[in-house]
Amino acid sequence: MMEDLDKNMKAIALIISLIATAAWAQQPAPAARYPAQITFRVLTDADAPVPNVEVTTSTFLYWQPGEGFGRDIYEENKGRTNDEGLATISFTSERSDCNYGIYDVSGYYSTRNLTYRFTEVKAGRWEPWNPTIEVVLKPVLKPVAMYARKIGGGRPFEIPALNKPAGFDSMVGDWIAPWGKGKSSDLIITLKEVVPFVEGTKPFNYILSISFPNERDGIQPVFATPHKGSDLLLPRYAPEDGYAPILEKQMAIFAEGKPMKFDTREDQNYFFRVRTVLDEQGRIKSALYGKILGDIKFGVNRVLRFNYYLNPTSLDRNMEFDPKNNLFTGLRGLEEIEAP
Repeated sequence: MMEDLDKNMKAIALIISLIATAAWAQQPAPAARYPAQITFRVLTDADAPVPNVEVTTSTFLYWQPGEGFGRDIYEENKGRTNDEGLATISFTSERSDCNYGIYDVSGYYSTRNLTYRFTEVKAGRWEPWNPTIEVVLKPVLKPVAMYARKIGGGRPFEIPALNKPAGFDSMVGDWIAPWGKGKSSDLIITLKEVVPFVEGTKPFNYILSISFPNERDGIQPVFATPHKGSDLLLPRYAPEDGYAPILEKQMAIFAEGKPMKFDTREDQNYFFRVRTVLDEQGRIKSALYGKILGDIKFGVNRVLRFNYYLNPTSLDRNMEFDPKNNLFTGLRGLEEIEAP
């Protein structure tokens, strides 16, 4: 009896081994990996070389199956800049794209999620061979306390009514009376229902209008792709001029079965100026400057979302926020802003 059991176990083990061998044989062969080399030139935003900082490259190795969809497996390689701000890194890669960044350097903002793509494999290596890539590392200069808040973060923030202007107080982070606790209108927000939304595919048309109560108040766009480059994504200072008195954004379907028009962009950001006071010669005597990180989003259900910062010091255009000194207190987790 024991001998028969032993024979059966050996047979089962052999079958399992053959199945595993056959399955392994059916796996796709690993893709070829080719050598590559890049030289990074690290500069400040004032074009000064940054010595002795670590540059990290990340290259794809393979896909690891697992629960859900699995994940990409990457290999990191590092190099350190010399006195001229140069660092050369050699590595091998299966794919043409190479991610790189500089992280956690004292006195500087991290620069992350940047990508370089080689053009071809030639003579057994990635070309162009050893290109020089400039990386801008912005120094931490003068972070200041600001009112910074994610409107609509974590809980819905609704425009009070359709087709009626509502004032928003950026120092309170709320609508002015009778809809909220605000005291001074900085932004005047109106959601215009041109063609009402009806459940289904029928046409609708809504326009979000943002205007301002004071002469020379205004808003202007600035474009920067989120989550790439410096953690200090936008320029350090708000512009002196170029502010428009009104901004309009549209969400609409003009005909049944047609695609929706929605005025949003991934790389859209804004600077704004509010509480402007002019002297007798029409020059700006006092004003507050701020920025909106990311686009302004809204829905037909009147929900509004945007992330904003306001410098409370008059005529100070510095937009370098100190996340440790948010003038709002008691914010919920998803309302907090950590980016400078």
